[in-house]
Amino acid sequence: MKIALKTASILFVSVISVGAITVDHQMPASGNAALQYWAAFSEVRDSVVSAEQAKELNSVLDGTAPYDDSRYQDLVRKNQLALKIMSRGTRFRVCDWGLDYDLGADMPVEYAREALTLGRLNVLYTLHLLNSGDTEGVVHALVAGLRFSHDVGNGGSLFATTVANRLLKDHLRAIADVVRLGRLTADQNSRLRKAVAELSQGLDWSSAMKRDLELLSRDYAQNPQGAAALNRIKTIYIAAVSDQSNWVSAEQAIKAAPKDLANVIPNLGGVLKQKQDLLHAISQTRAALQ
Repeated sequence: MKIALKTASILFVSVISVGAITVDHQMPASGNAALQYWAAFSEVRDSVVSAEQAKELNSVLDGTAPYDDSRYQDLVRKNQLALKIMSRGTRFRVCDWGLDYDLGADMPVEYAREALTLGRLNVLYTLHLLNSGDTEGVVHALVAGLRFSHDVGNGGSLFATTVANRLLKDHLRAIADVVRLGRLTADQNSRLRKAVAELSQGLDWSSAMKRDLELLSRDYAQNPQGAAALNRIKTIYIAAVSDQSNWVSAEQAIKAAPKDLANVIPNLGGVLKQKQDLLHAISQTRAALQ
């Protein structure tokens, strides 16, 4: 799944110096991280650019093109307040997005798109700091980015979990780049290792899938055949997300369902691949930080 940063609306300017955002990551006993994240979204600043510039930026964030600080440092500067607010939000243990699933298909998901924008800006910020040699700032930004990325999927839909997955892999890739340079102190390495270890279980794909299928159940409430098929799929599908040995049974249940229902069931193979890819990336990053 490839989603452009803020639908690729980015302004490229140059020659601005941006300092590190320093935040105490000791988590308070109470407070809601999502409230800080909502505030951070409101401070994101960007402008429309060409499709070619958007493609270039995505390549940088995907790790397939080199980072050119002269092209992106002004973008980072304009979004420094948003990143600071986001980083402060990661101090809180609780992240409740206030999602109202009673709205069904009308439940807003725009927050996940906003989170993708902000999270990828944070990756750019770490690259800027790394370019300027500020490894302490890099570590602060990466620890905050990992926590924020994980929070994006908290209590959300499969779409939100997919966004969280993308952001986590972007930040893990940035950590791998930092480690390869060999500039971290023992303490900095330890802090990153601890933050990555907190992700050992990855994301809660089963809960996200359950929420999506339960929302889908409302559309088939007046369709006995579809409702029965969906109930069978829901049980087996969620089991397969937790245990891949149930994959074949889930695929068979989907194929046996009415075509209109089978066509709207999320691709199980794609979900499982995303889950395994993230766990593999976490494992590799932990090993690199040893």
